[in-house]
Amino acid sequence: MSKLEANISLLIITFLGSVQYVFLAGVPESVSHFAFLCITNLVGFVIAFAFFFGELFRLDTRQIFQSMILSSELVVFNLFMLLGASGLSSTITASVLSLYFIFVVIFSAIFMKIFPDKFTIAGVITVFAGLFLMIDADIKGLFDANVFYLVLADAALALYILTIGAYASTSNPSILAMGQMFFCFVFSLVLWAGESLFFGASFTLPSIRAFWGAVIYVSFFMRGLYGIVQIYAQRYVTPLNTSLIFSTEIIMTTFISPLMSRFFGTPPENITAFKIVGSVLIVGGLLLTEPGFTGLIKKFFVGGHDKKISVKNFLSIRLHKQIIIASAAAYFLIDFPVQLADIFPVHVGIKNFLPFTLGLFFGINGVIGCCLGCALSFSLIGLSASMMFHECVYISITGLGIWAGWHSLSRSHRILFQLPKHYMRYFSLVLMLSALCLDVRISGFYIASGLLIALPINIIFGSLLGIDPILPGNLTIKYDAEFVINSDPETLNEANETLETAGFKFRASMKQVLEIQSCIEELSIRILNVQPEAKINIQVRFGNAVSVKMNYMGAKYNPFIIRKDEDMLDIMSLKIIKHRALRASYSYGDNENFIHVVV
Repeated sequence: MSKLEANISLLIITFLGSVQYVFLAGVPESVSHFAFLCITNLVGFVIAFAFFFGELFRLDTRQIFQSMILSSELVVFNLFMLLGASGLSSTITASVLSLYFIFVVIFSAIFMKIFPDKFTIAGVITVFAGLFLMIDADIKGLFDANVFYLVLADAALALYILTIGAYASTSNPSILAMGQMFFCFVFSLVLWAGESLFFGASFTLPSIRAFWGAVIYVSFFMRGLYGIVQIYAQRYVTPLNTSLIFSTEIIMTTFISPLMSRFFGTPPENITAFKIVGSVLIVGGLLLTEPGFTGLIKKFFVGGHDKKISVKNFLSIRLHKQIIIASAAAYFLIDFPVQLADIFPVHVGIKNFLPFTLGLFFGINGVIGCCLGCALSFSLIGLSASMMFHECVYISITGLGIWAGWHSLSRSHRILFQLPKHYMRYFSLVLMLSALCLDVRISGFYIASGLLIALPINIIFGSLLGIDPILPGNLTIKYDAEFVINSDPETLNEANETLETAGFKFRASMKQVLEIQSCIEELSIRILNVQPEAKINIQVRFGNAVSVKMNYMGAKYNPFIIRKDEDMLDIMSLKIIKHRALRASYSYGDNENFIHVVV
């Protein structure tokens, strides 16, 4: 993930955070705050587990402890946020919560001895002035008990952001994402039980629609997507810049209020001259601290063309049963509960982002899976075959369209968002394909989900996890380095020379090259010790994160598994791989072992 990708991802989840206050307003005051935290974190954990269950073999006591620390900070933040938000308008709530960047500056100076430079100080002052204007310079409104709760939430969130910044660089982000939601669920459940036992709170959940609408939104977007994206993105953005990006939440909350009021029947915010000037100041303050944001405005590129994609190429694609099943399960699990809650019309909802992700990476396989998931969901709910057919048409248009369009305009066929041209290509395809749905409401939901939900997921899949897409026809991905290692020691020496040459060509740091060499050497030695006759095929792709794919024929053997009798010095580099790698996965099928490491 590049710094630009990280900034874009943080801005998108900030927008999702600005919408949550509309849903939180629908949570009845009679419902325990701990109950709400408990159920939303449970669902969020299930979502994270579905994405990253293959990473669990990397779990250790240190990361469990780190997850507990993060979850305790999150529980405190969410508790004070819910206490404060229940009695204030969404604008005031978002304004006060946006002030936590001040605590980030203070805590960074006290605990980490990191002092801001003059540009950062100017940016912070400018953002603070903008936030003051966003609440119409209403000083009296800040002297309220609910505001005090929100200030405590600010302090907790600042500690959480600083803690993530410290942990994310040395631990596996997917483990932390799952761990923090699991322990948030456990802590909330214990507190909810205690509240029920000692204070008479209800230990049951209400059945009203507004409550479950809030649960679905917060679980999917705030616990699942928001939590995962933030942990990954903070590897590349400083805690202060992260908090300043999050401070734009108040701008989004204010200016989307008229639209939200139409959807949910809530009173719209009054947009005044103060708020407009405040918005300009906040954006100006961000630019002072992060000049890289101007890159999107200065550059406007369009990708080059590659081989045309014909109907014959589409039909020549190999079907992957596992991908189809996983795509069908994802579509069903996301669509079915939303349909039961009856929050959105039939063809719109959270599910609309899936074709722009599963279709982009897996093409026909992802689209077939989404259609099967749609059929299962519609059948269980009792919707007509005609409705199911129309939704499958929408899935096919968006999923196959973005797959064919992206790879027709890409030379490398990688799913990356590191340059402005990548965003322009993606935005254009999403807008065009969504418009082909020929229904304003359905097209609007496809555009919103394609830009706000699918984009950060695609960044994680492509840039961080290094997932290679299934390509149309005879198109192929060209790797930056390819070689074979066997029991002959000379092949390892040749591999190291190839890596050094490729690393120099693609401007990788010497540290990156040494880490990759150490990773390949350690895994290769472990494999060849067990299967001396193995030929290990290795493909390397350089970027902000370096992707290493290894495969070899033979009996099933996972080199990441450490035996109790192994010497600790011998497995030191393996432990580093398990802890620090963005991805370290192993799979087996058709008498072939597959390893994928992203460092």
